[in-house]
Amino acid sequence: MKRVSLLIVLLLLLTSCSAGKSKSGTDKKQYVIGFSQIGAESSWRERNTESVLDAGKKADYKILYKNANQSQAEQIKDVRSFIASRVDLIILTPIVETGWKHVLEEAAAADIPVVINDRLISEEDSHLYQTFVGPNVPIQGIQTADFLKKKFKNVPAPINIVEIQGSKDASPAISRHAGLLEGIKDDTRFQMIASVHGDFMLSKGREAIKNVAKSHDLRQVDVIYCHNDDMTDGVVSYLEETDIKPGKDIIICSVDGQQSAINLLKAGKINCVIECDPNMGEMLFEVVTAVLEGKDVPKENFTTGRIFSEFSELNKIEERGY
Repeated sequence: MKRVSLLIVLLLLLTSCSAGKSKSGTDKKQYVIGFSQIGAESSWRERNTESVLDAGKKADYKILYKNANQSQAEQIKDVRSFIASRVDLIILTPIVETGWKHVLEEAAAADIPVVINDRLISEEDSHLYQTFVGPNVPIQGIQTADFLKKKFKNVPAPINIVEIQGSKDASPAISRHAGLLEGIKDDTRFQMIASVHGDFMLSKGREAIKNVAKSHDLRQVDVIYCHNDDMTDGVVSYLEETDIKPGKDIIICSVDGQQSAINLLKAGKINCVIECDPNMGEMLFEVVTAVLEGKDVPKENFTTGRIFSEFSELNKIEERGY
């Protein structure tokens, strides 16, 4: 009887041990990932956050998520809290390019790898992070320029452009501006007559074009180039209160691909939308897993995007989901 009882105890112990192992028979560690997001300034950003958190959960990581509410100081504080918690890896979506050197040096000293997501930091600090996952942003400006050249193919000079940039010192604002300039540099018909910041927000985009109207006659403006769809929404709402018809009297180009922008494109109120896909969570965690497993990863891992314009088959554009 004692022998039978002993066998039962041994079987229970073996069962318990097996339950704590992966299918491969080895102990499985649940990695802890610190994710510092800049905020929730747009539908695009909200969808991006959901994508990252969903992919992390699917990969069975424990995610410590922090929303910095558009504050770099808060974001640095959040990263330091991850370091103090001894997370296995940090995902950082930096609100601006500069100012990260010290906190990333602290992460390196703690032997915690950092993966930059969506937005870049300054090149001089690039040695302080493992890899980047996100869009190739300068191409978005070049793609906008390609559309404008097609749209204004037979139009004489000048073609006046007003640019509504994103947040000052944010890498997408810097790169989308540089990309457009690169794309139009060989066509002297295009002239940038105003470039102002709208902080990637609808209300700020509306305010920005309203301020431009105080110093420039908008009837002399041929193109408005907005760095994201929320600012485009603000610009269109303002123009609709004037005698200027958006999408007709002024050609409007946007970036991101939110449903609101696709609706405006289909209504003929804007003319071109460059997609910047927020659903990068799956690719991000493939890279994160490779880093944690000690594999070599490229320094840059670019997501892809499409071009939606008045030249597209608009009825074939699927619902965006954000």
